Amino acid sequence: MELTPRLKKISELIPKGSVVADIGTDHAYLPTYCLLSGISPRAFAMDVNQGPLDRARDTVDKYGVADRVELRLSDGIAGLSPGEADVIVIAGMGGLLIQNILSAHPDVLKEGTLLILQPMLAQKELREYLYSSGNAVTDEYLAVEGNKVYNIILARAGLKYTPTPEDITIGRNIRRNSPECFDAYRDKHTGILNKIISGYKKSSNDDTDKILSLERELKMW
Repeated sequence: MELTPRLKKISELIPKGSVVADIGTDHAYLPTYCLLSGISPRAFAMDVNQGPLDRARDTVDKYGVADRVELRLSDGIAGLSPGEADVIVIAGMGGLLIQNILSAHPDVLKEGTLLILQPMLAQKELREYLYSSGNAVTDEYLAVEGNKVYNIILARAGLKYTPTPEDITIGRNIRRNSPECFDAYRDKHTGILNKIISGYKKSSNDDTDKILSLERELKMW
């Protein structure tokens, strides 16, 4: 079984022997791969809609792992008990949605649980939430798929840490962890920042404070 580069990178970050819960699982490709490759002894495949769970059932049946994957209809992590999973994966959603999923049921996040989060948007806002809620980011990685660069955030439930501005804006340890992808990641974000700054400078409004803030952010990169 092959995974996309994004999901393959996530699988590589799951510690061997971990029970994994895949939230918003869709076809259950990730938990199935984790079982087939010996990463996980068992897994939970969870989704808020029945349709994706039906597709997940087809996958686990096809690959002969149905006895080790528990399919659960669940709104986010609501259907998970504290400590049931060593690793909670939430991938392919917006950062604000991931934040809402985690904040709706903080009791599920047993201290020490590893969170592997792959936000499609609002990465900075998700990082801010994780640090402020006591689920600090420990590392961040990049994965390239086609012409897109994806952020993969690792956090620990119950961990407190005071981040630097770079941790929030760029990602903790991301330069060290993904040097092969970092140039493309940096160029994308600096390009966006330069366009926004240019727009403010052309505006007739007094946007001096906004421009200075964005230029400080630009220097971090």
